[in-house]
Amino acid sequence: MADMLNIGTSATSSFKRALDVTSQNVANVSTEGYSRQRAEIVSNSPSSAGAQFIGTGARVESIERINAEYLQTQLSNSQSLVKRYDTQVQLANQVEGVIASNDAGIQEFMQRYFDSLQSLSDNPTSDTGRQMLIDEGNNLQSHVSNLISVLDETEYQVNAQIKGLTDEINSRLETIQSINEQVESSNRVGMQAPNELLDQRDQAILELSQYMDIKTFPQENGTIDIHTASGRIPLLSDNSITRLEADRSPYGDDNRTELYVSIGGQKQMIGNQITGGELGGLLDFRENLLESSKNDLGLMLNGLTASMNWQHYQGYDINGDAGGNLFEPLSMNAINNTNNTGVENGSNIFVSFNPNAGVSEPPYDGATVLSSQPATYGDKESYLQNAMTEIGRFESRSYELRYNQATDAFDFFDFTTKAPILDNTGNPVSVARGAAANVEGMSFDFSGVATAPADQDSFLVKPHQEILQDFSQSLTQTEKVATRGQSPIDANNDGSIMDEVPAAAAVGDNVNIANLAGLQSTKLLLADSSDNGSETLLGGYSKMATNVGMYVRGSEVQLTAQTNVFQQITDQRDSISGVSLDEEAANLMKYQQAYEAAAQIIATSQTLFQTILDAVRR
Repeated sequence: MADMLNIGTSATSSFKRALDVTSQNVANVSTEGYSRQRAEIVSNSPSSAGAQFIGTGARVESIERINAEYLQTQLSNSQSLVKRYDTQVQLANQVEGVIASNDAGIQEFMQRYFDSLQSLSDNPTSDTGRQMLIDEGNNLQSHVSNLISVLDETEYQVNAQIKGLTDEINSRLETIQSINEQVESSNRVGMQAPNELLDQRDQAILELSQYMDIKTFPQENGTIDIHTASGRIPLLSDNSITRLEADRSPYGDDNRTELYVSIGGQKQMIGNQITGGELGGLLDFRENLLESSKNDLGLMLNGLTASMNWQHYQGYDINGDAGGNLFEPLSMNAINNTNNTGVENGSNIFVSFNPNAGVSEPPYDGATVLSSQPATYGDKESYLQNAMTEIGRFESRSYELRYNQATDAFDFFDFTTKAPILDNTGNPVSVARGAAANVEGMSFDFSGVATAPADQDSFLVKPHQEILQDFSQSLTQTEKVATRGQSPIDANNDGSIMDEVPAAAAVGDNVNIANLAGLQSTKLLLADSSDNGSETLLGGYSKMATNVGMYVRGSEVQLTAQTNVFQQITDQRDSISGVSLDEEAANLMKYQQAYEAAAQIIATSQTLFQTILDAVRR
């Protein structure tokens, strides 16, 4: 009877614990990240009675947490991708809306500008037509400025979001660190780690994966180490946090926020280590849409500015002078890297559009109206063709220049991809210090760099983004519009005017203004290997808008796919770890009945014992 009583007692205790666990599951049916628990009831060791073994009841061996770690890892990875593409879609739609709302405007104002050129070519002596050309140039400048200001505001927004997400990531790391300490403490004293703590840690890791892609590494002491998804940067190692920092780019004047960590006292930039989560989406958007769009737009504006200015120079104004600049040409210096150790700060590295440097004509630096002329009209035409060829070589990119001490030259790299820039023979581009050269249509002049920088000192050049800030109309006087072409007089009667001295055609000639209007339909931009342009100026703008649309569509497709994957993994996890009220209700009934039956065992044991006592008393 004592055995019977012990069995009943242990049974009621076990089923009471099972009821507690079931109640805990029901109470947390809506708790985010909760994994259902199960009381593991096992048989007690039997006792021996002679040649027989007699059962001694049951006990709760442990409270098991029903959880599949591999699904939790997949869930974090999948959510990281969902958040990445969701962020990309939101920001890309914002830019696409800006582009779309301004698309008609840009196209319209560029069309109106070319229409004013065409109108003036129909009546080249009209002062009203000249003034209309200047007015339409101002309108175009104003509308482009509005578009650029919105893109700049988007960049400021991205910088602010990077800072905010950095704070969120550090906060989640602190939460995980705290839970790690509690789990390790439990393991140290030989206790089972509280299941709720493990759930909270998994939930904190899942929340962290919203912001960036990560890898987790369980440790023997029960803690978890966290690294960037590449595995190269420890964020939480030996339960010590490596905090993310959001700070200015080393190219300080670039007005760009970058991500850093400090390891071993060294501050490292790690933006290229993050490809997932909201942070990864922000960085991808900035590099592959925002930066790309600004470079695309700037390429078109540089093409417009350079082609208009050089074609305008071919003609002659009312006073018989060569045409000056219609728009302010590109003129900029390189941006210094604050980590450089040499004395050169980039101010002696000059970048411009100077396609005819080194020939007999004074270099066309865009600083003054050129009234001087080359020796022959043929020379002048040659200069124009050189300019148009170099315009076709423009590439939509920014440049990182690194000084190579061994060669005493500057090596060229793509700022975004860090890949070397190659020339048309496939060799890396390098320009000697003290020299100047055209690289992808732009003139890079290092002749002013008197003192050699330190080895691997770097400088940033964004020629197609610089023009965004500087784009403006230079021409303000109607009499300076160069409508006239070259004089048709063949003084030496050799059947060509190419060897004639440059001279203005008669007043009323419209050759040059007609050539300016004809640039609308000329394929100037993005030339092939044979230097044949593939896009008109308007086509260059449309290409930017198309690229934005393709980025949006691609991100939306990825978002849909990753959302479906995430939902499938969530459903699979819920089927294993989620609380089913139907199942728990059935367990409540089962354990309640078992508890009542166990209590009946105790009651029966007591009745039997009382019967024996009563018999003895008699």
